[in-house]
Amino acid sequence: MTQKLGLEEALDIAMEAELKARAFYAQAAVEVQDPRGRDLLSRLAAFEQYHYEKLSELADSLQGTGEFIDYEARTMAQFAPLAAAGEASATSVEELSGEAAILTKAIENEKIAGERYKALAEETADPKGQAMFRQLAEDERMHERILEDEFFSLSNEGVWGWSGLYGE
Repeated sequence: MTQKLGLEEALDIAMEAELKARAFYAQAAVEVQDPRGRDLLSRLAAFEQYHYEKLSELADSLQGTGEFIDYEARTMAQFAPLAAAGEASATSVEELSGEAAILTKAIENEKIAGERYKALAEETADPKGQAMFRQLAEDERMHERILEDEFFSLSNEGVWGWSGLYGE
């Protein structure tokens, strides 16, 4: 996929996907009534914003000096909840019926993003680039696990289980 596109095009696609993910989570946070659910979803929006910023920084560096950047791994607890900005995402939250559907779509999106970053890591020869893309893939996998835990909690207990301390 990315070799056919080239790294620059792959980064453009990844940055656009991160913006859509941020918008989806911010919009979902507004729709969810439970404060723990709102907190989780708005922290995920902030995390996706961080991904976008780092990918943008990488694109600028590659264009300028041709070098990959260092990527600092973060935990969910390091992000303050991001307030909704009213932008639209690829899938409107209104199109989804309820919290379980929101979580299902979010899990699917995280899986796709993780696979995209794994592929980029495999196709990148630069060790810093490989490390960055592997960490991005791991971030998305962490998001996926958190969302799966929330889906389980909602499905089996009827409540959001998020405590805000995941990843500490």
